[in-house]
Amino acid sequence: MKQIIRLLILLALVDAAGAAPAIVKPVKSNQPFVELDPSRIVELAVMLPEKARGFGAPCSDRSVWSALATNASFKKAVVTATRQLGNELPPWSDDLYLDYSRTGKRPAGEKMMGNRHGLIRQLVWAECIENQGRFMPDIEKMLLEYAQEPTWTLPAHDRNLSCFKGTAYSVDLASSAFGHELAQVLWLLGDKISAGTCAKVMGALEQRIFAPLRESFRTGKGNGWLHAEMNWNPVCLSGGVGAALAVLPDRRDRALFAAAGEHYSRYYLAGFSPDGYLGEGMGYWNYGMSHFLLLREQLWQTTRGKVDLFADAKVRNAALYGINAEMVSGFYPAIADCRWGTKPSEEVLWYLSRALGLGLRRYENTYNPMNPSDLVFAPMRIFPNSLSAVKSAGIAREGLGLRYFFEQAGVLVCRTAPDAGPPMGAALKGGHNDEPHNHNDVGSFTFVVGKEAFVADPGGPFVYSSKTFGKERYTAFKLFSSLGHDVPVVAGRAQIPGKLARAKILATKFSGTSDEISMDIASAYDAPELKKLVRTFVFDRRSETLKVSDDFEFNRPAAFEVALTTRAEWQQVAPDKIELRAGGERVVAEIQAPGGVTITSETIAEDSPAFTRIGLKLKDPLASGKVVVLLSSVKTAK
Repeated sequence: MKQIIRLLILLALVDAAGAAPAIVKPVKSNQPFVELDPSRIVELAVMLPEKARGFGAPCSDRSVWSALATNASFKKAVVTATRQLGNELPPWSDDLYLDYSRTGKRPAGEKMMGNRHGLIRQLVWAECIENQGRFMPDIEKMLLEYAQEPTWTLPAHDRNLSCFKGTAYSVDLASSAFGHELAQVLWLLGDKISAGTCAKVMGALEQRIFAPLRESFRTGKGNGWLHAEMNWNPVCLSGGVGAALAVLPDRRDRALFAAAGEHYSRYYLAGFSPDGYLGEGMGYWNYGMSHFLLLREQLWQTTRGKVDLFADAKVRNAALYGINAEMVSGFYPAIADCRWGTKPSEEVLWYLSRALGLGLRRYENTYNPMNPSDLVFAPMRIFPNSLSAVKSAGIAREGLGLRYFFEQAGVLVCRTAPDAGPPMGAALKGGHNDEPHNHNDVGSFTFVVGKEAFVADPGGPFVYSSKTFGKERYTAFKLFSSLGHDVPVVAGRAQIPGKLARAKILATKFSGTSDEISMDIASAYDAPELKKLVRTFVFDRRSETLKVSDDFEFNRPAAFEVALTTRAEWQQVAPDKIELRAGGERVVAEIQAPGGVTITSETIAEDSPAFTRIGLKLKDPLASGKVVVLLSSVKTAK
C-alpha cells in the first residue's frame, strides 16, 4: 500500500509540473516490465525536464550559436555545406542492400547506407551557424528520404530481412546511432523543419526505434543486446535512449527510456573483470566505452546530475583499461577482433580523465573538443556538459609502472623502466576461449622492443562477412583459430573454443628485475593423449629477454609444435636460431627443444594485414618434454 501511495504522489508531481502533449502513445504507469521497476520510472519522470531536449543548444538560441560562428572549425563547416548545396543523396539501392543475403559480403550494402547517412551533418551545422534558411530545403529533402528508406538496420543484422520488408523491426548498431542523429536534427532545428517532415521522421523513429524497444522492455524478448556484456549494449542503448530523450514529448515515456538506460547498461560493465580487463580488446573498448560515456552524459544532463552511471565503482578500472593495457611506445596488444595497430581514443580518454579525475594530462591538454563533426558526440563535447565545472585532478598521472596484472582475467602486461633504451614490453594472455569477439588464443603473447612489435597477436579482420561469426569461424579462418596465433599445436590439434578452454594461473612472481607467470593451458585442447601442458613466461628486464617455456606430457609419444607470429622480416641464422628485424631493431629467437625442430613458415592474410606464422615443430614425437623459446633484444648501432 505504501508503494502504491508513493507512486500516486510521484505521478501527481509529474502531472503538476506539466507534461507536454503527447503525439505518440505514452507509457502507462501500471504497464508491466520484466526488469524495470515502475516506481523508478516515475521517480525519473520527476527528474526530467518538462520538454524533451538533446545535446547542444537549439538553433533558436542565437546568443550561443553566434559565438561559435567566429570559430575556424565552424566556418569550415559552412564552406563544406555550401559545396553540398543542391547535390542529390546517393541513391538507395535494394540490390546493394540485398547483396549480403546473396553473398555474405558486407561492404557493398554498408557503404551504400553510409554514403547517404553522413551527408546531412554539415548542412545542419551550417544552418545552425548561419540561421538564414538556405540549407533547409536540402535538409528537409534528406529527412524525407531517410524516413522513406526501407530500414536503417545493417544488412548483416537483418538476416531474415524482416526490417527490410517492414514486417518487424529490431534495433542494431547502425539504426540506433542514425536514429539518434535524426532526433538531434529535430532537436537542433526545431520549428525550422516543417510539421509534415517532422511528423514523418517521428513516425519512422517510432516504428524503427521506440516501439521495438518498448516491446523489449515490456516482454524481455528481442533486442538481445540489452543483456549483452559487450559493445552492442552501450552503443544501441545510447542511441535509443538519446533519441527518446531528445524528441519524445511525453515525460513518462522518456522516463521509461531513461530507466532502461540506467538499468541495462549494467550488463555492459559486467563484461569487464573487476580489475578492468575487457576481452573484446582495445578497438571495441573504444567503441563501447565511447557510447557508455555518451549514455552517462545523456542521463546526467537530463536529470541535472541526479543520475550518474559513473557512480558505479567498477567504472574507474574499466576506464583505465585504455591506459593499463599499453605495453611500451604506444603499443597495445591486438587481442581478439581488435584491429592491428589500434590505440585508445584520445577523445574517450579526455572525457574519462576529466570525469573521473584520472590525471591524464597528456589527453586533457592536447585533445581539442571543438570539432563540428557528427550530430551526437560533437554537440555533447562542444556545448556545456558534465565536465564544464570539473577541474583537472590535482595530481597528474605519470608513467605506466613496470607491470599491470589483470588478475581475474589472467593477463599480464610487462614493461621495462621508463629510462630503458630501447624500451621493451610484453602482453601475456591467459584468459579463455569464449570471450566476446573471441579468438582461440589461450597462452598467446606479444613482444615489443623499441617502437616495433616482433612477435604479436595478429589482431582481427578489417572486413567482416557472414562466415566471421558463423559456425565456420574457427575452421575457415586461421586468423580466429589458434593456428594463427603464437600458441602450441598439440598432437596435431588446434585449440577448441568455449569457456572450458581456459588458462589456469599456477604461479606468479614479480620483482623490479623480472616478472614470471605460469599457466596450465591443457584444457584448451581436445587431445585425449595430453596429460600436461604448462606455459611459463619470464620477462627479464636485466637481460632484455622474454622466455617462453612449454612443459608437456602425453600418455604416448605425440607431435608437438610451437609458433611465432610476426610482421617483422626474419631469417633462420642457425638450426636453432631465428633473427627478426624491424625499424632498425633486432630480436633473436633461440629455440631449445629435445631433438631439435623443423622450421616452417606461412603467410596469412585474411581480410587483415598479412603476417607470418613461423612454425617450430619437434622433429620426433615425444611422450614428454620442454620447449623453450628465448627472445632477446639485440643492441644495434644507431
